[in-house]
Amino acid sequence: SNCQSYFVNMLTLMKTYYKMNQMPKPRNLLALTTEEKRKFLDSFDHVFSDIDGVVWNVANVIEGSSAGFQVLHELGKKLTFITNNSVRPEEQCIAKLKKCGIEIDSDNIMHPSKSIAEYLKSIQFEGLIYAIASESFKSLLRSAGFTVIDGPHAIIEENFPKLMANVADRQPVRAVIIDFDFNLTMTTMMKANFYLRHPECLLIGGASDYSLPLTKEISIMGPGGFLKCLEDTSRKELLLFGKPGKALSEVLKRHYQISEPKRALMIGDMLEQDIRFGKNCDFQTLLVLSGGVNLEEVHAQTDPNLIPNYYVQSMKDLVEFVDDIKKSNT
Repeated sequence: SNCQSYFVNMLTLMKTYYKMNQMPKPRNLLALTTEEKRKFLDSFDHVFSDIDGVVWNVANVIEGSSAGFQVLHELGKKLTFITNNSVRPEEQCIAKLKKCGIEIDSDNIMHPSKSIAEYLKSIQFEGLIYAIASESFKSLLRSAGFTVIDGPHAIIEENFPKLMANVADRQPVRAVIIDFDFNLTMTTMMKANFYLRHPECLLIGGASDYSLPLTKEISIMGPGGFLKCLEDTSRKELLLFGKPGKALSEVLKRHYQISEPKRALMIGDMLEQDIRFGKNCDFQTLLVLSGGVNLEEVHAQTDPNLIPNYYVQSMKDLVEFVDDIKKSNT
């Protein structure tokens, strides 16, 4: 029995080792040959990039990040930012990017509330929406012409008749939308589940992150677990309009008229959100190590959809990368 157990364990280890060695290896952009660097730079026209962990980390701007985007802009690359953060109002985000030296307009930023509004317009949705989300998120949906309800916001007396009165209100909700809500409660989750029992009610998700890194040392729980809870309890198909959602991929390709996905590059700091999203879109992928992931975690991956094509320490490396090409041309 011990002998059998030993061989089973050895076989499992060998399979894991073989699988890891079969995984594609991400390449350090700075370690490419000059010819490979030139080829890579010529291989994409449109850059899609995350913001948090790439441009800044909560309070601090990441050194050299704006210079990295600047060189891409100077080379004629189209730049669009895709963030899962709809908590921060879009105009604040654009102003903060401008302060960092990155000039973009509203059309060059996409986030869940915006992609959801675009999708709902495309299907001519006119029903009532119940949203578990930030005020900024709900405000954008309302300004896009949708009717949005939320709550309850008051503390509920702890007895079941009161709970039932708050949860089972029978309003004609036809879409439940869940994103990051600082004030989510058990009652709002029950209410969402109740509305989802209607056969025509859609379940729509924004940010699906299970973990949100605030700094390199500190991360907090994200809304992903709550999305999963509603998906499981309602048995509805989740339409996901944050990264890595396939529904977002469709909105993005339509909005930015991406006819050749391989000529687009996705830049991000998270494997599950950014790299998986890039792979879902069939884009090339570049991981920056300035956010929530280190190289050891990348090398430990056994899912090829979480392994980037390339990596750099931060966007600052793009300056050196382009300089190397320029020097070789002189």
